[in-house]
Parts: sequence; structure tokens; C-alpha cells
Amino acid sequence: MALEQDIADLVQASNNLTGVVDNKIQGIDQRVAQAEGQFQQWLDTRHVGFSLTDTLLDHSDSYISIPPRFSTLEEAEAFSFSAAEDYAPQDGEGAVNYYADIYSKTPGVTNWYSEPSPTQFTGRKSVYANISVGTAPHPSPKPVNRIAVLMNSIGAHHKWITTGDPTPNYAQPRTFFNKSINANREIKGQSYGVTNYDDLIALHENETAGFPVGFSTVRVINLGPYPIQVKGFWLIHHGYQKEA
Repeated sequence: MALEQDIADLVQASNNLTGVVDNKIQGIDQRVAQAEGQFQQWLDTRHVGFSLTDTLLDHSDSYISIPPRFSTLEEAEAFSFSAAEDYAPQDGEGAVNYYADIYSKTPGVTNWYSEPSPTQFTGRKSVYANISVGTAPHPSPKPVNRIAVLMNSIGAHHKWITTGDPTPNYAQPRTFFNKSINANREIKGQSYGVTNYDDLIALHENETAGFPVGFSTVRVINLGPYPIQVKGFWLIHHGYQKEA
């Protein structure tokens, strides 16, 4: 009887050990599956690998000077779109423009109608600009300026307005990237001989963007209070290399 009990105890111990090992293996399998899922999620959203860059403006072009629409920061901060003249603002004589248009070289939408269609774009984009602010070289404090950035849509009811019927609502600007911040946003900068000591302003980094298929033009409106010079503007479509 003692021998039979010992054998039974050994069998039970073996079963218990097998259960512990099985549970450990299942736990490892779950963690591996979770890690694989996290890796795939990262792979599907990462923007490293390659990018398609639309250079709308760079130093091979002449820089664009835009005088300020408003003379004080308080006026510029308080601005919101409400009338037709807000979209292409000029002085009273129509001799001075407070805005400038720059033109895309590549489509804003990578996938729409054509086939074979691209498969390696993530749908995320970045935008950098080289803009001088004011007339002084790197002053302290930094000059604070306000701009609006719009995009057009060819074929829409209204090129610069999102209203979806023939009567425009002037309080509905077609903001760049489809982001409300671009209706009136802050930038800071300096101007040392306009083109000296250049650097970049990050307008958007690795963000999803709502571009219309009819996009072709970016409009920069200088709300003020400083003059600005637009010297560069880059729209980057992020992609990643994956196997077919």
C-alpha cells in the first residue's frame, strides 16, 4: 500500500508540475502574441523608412514678403474669418496684399482614384516652413506674430471656404491640414538680413491631415503685427517600407 501511495503521489506531483509548466507556456505565448501585436501596430503607423517631400518653396526661389494686416498683436489675436475680404485681405486702395499663395508640386492626396495605387504611405504628414519675422536679428524677447494658413479645393463650391452649398459661410475657412489652429496661429522668429541665420518652424509633425483631392495651393495670410518673409515651405508625406 505504501508503494502504491508513493506512486500515486508521484503521479499527482507530475500532473501538478505539468500544469504549472503549461500555465507558464501559455503565459509566454500570450506575451509573445501581445508583443507581436504591438510591433505590428508600431509598424503600421511608423513614419521612418522614406518620405515624399513636396517643396513648395525654397532658397532656389525668391522669398515672399507679406506685410501685416493689423498693427497690434491684440488685433491680430482677436481676428476670425467673417467676411469675403478676410480671405484675400488688401489695403484700402487694393495696392498691398496681406497674403501670398504658394503652390504644391505633388498631390496632397496620395490615394484616390488611380491604380495601381500606393500602399506604403502611412497617411501622416509633416509641414515645415522657413519664415522671417520682423526686421531685427534674433532679438529678446522673440517677436510674436499671428498668421492664418489656408488650402484650396478645386471643384468645391468655394475654393477657400468649406461651406457645402452655393451660399458661402465666411466663418468656415478651409484651414490648412483641416486643422482649426491654422485659422489664427502664433509663430515666433527673427530676421537677420532676411536670409541669414535661417531655421525651421514646425507647423505640423507626423499628423494625420484632411486634404481635399482638389488641393493645389497654400495661402499664408499675415495677421501681424510684424512683416514676414516666407523663404521655404515643405510638405512631407511619410511612408514606410513593407513587404507586399
